[in-house]
Amino acid sequence: MNRIRGNTLVGLLVTIALMALLAVVLFKGSGAFGAPAGSPRKDGKGTTVLGQVQYDAKDTVCRSNISQVRQALMIAQSNNDEKFPASIEETKLGNDFYKCPLGGEKYIYDPTTGKVSCPHPGHEKY
Repeated sequence: MNRIRGNTLVGLLVTIALMALLAVVLFKGSGAFGAPAGSPRKDGKGTTVLGQVQYDAKDTVCRSNISQVRQALMIAQSNNDEKFPASIEETKLGNDFYKCPLGGEKYIYDPTTGKVSCPHPGHEKY
């Protein structure tokens, strides 16, 4: 008897079906474990798995920007007789550091206390 070696049609179809299932889970989200439909974020962005990863990365950039601005404000305060600068732009970091990378909103700065915060929904804790 001659035996046919290699992949069979059934094996190939099963492989294609599994790859399609994984692609749907990756791009649409699984919805498993009781996860609500849509985005778990407060701003409603990132409904897919890839979108959530992308917006989580932008959240990290926002946190980093605020940290850099706060450090620059502390340096400016120590160089200016312990007074905070009148505006956030006096830190001279660059325009990308003064706004949220997600929504483009300018950071809120209080010159009397030196506090900087992000007005974007979900970024209140930064």
